[in-house]
Amino acid sequence: GGFRRGPIGSNPSLKPQGNPDARLYVGNLDKRVSEGNVLKMCSQFEGLKRCEYVWHTHGPLRGQPRGFAFVEYDTPEHAAKAQAALNGKILGGRPLAVHLAADKVHLKNDAPVEALMRERLSSTGIGGAGASASSAEAGGS
Repeated sequence: GGFRRGPIGSNPSLKPQGNPDARLYVGNLDKRVSEGNVLKMCSQFEGLKRCEYVWHTHGPLRGQPRGFAFVEYDTPEHAAKAQAALNGKILGGRPLAVHLAADKVHLKNDAPVEALMRERLSSTGIGGAGASASSAEAGGS
């Protein structure tokens, strides 16, 4: 690899390229979800230009996936279609967090996305049942 130039800020793959309105952040990826899985899933939608699967570049986790990727489409419209279809979709047992890469929600932590998911689930009336079932399982084991 040619990315041995220092901290993350200087890593060119994390600098937005192309049209920021057509670039999506795809997060909350399970470690078993491969770059190929992400590419296959995102290429179902018209106009995929680039898929950047993000890896740990140094430290003890070097070479392991960081749990997110950036995908870029040729137009904001194509990106919006993919975002609408993929956000919240279950992949590897986890709901995907998909939004415009320019909306830096993911840089804080996953809390805002998870809070949104909880609100969405509770508004449909599913959230409460799922939460109590999982706590019952935890108590029983």
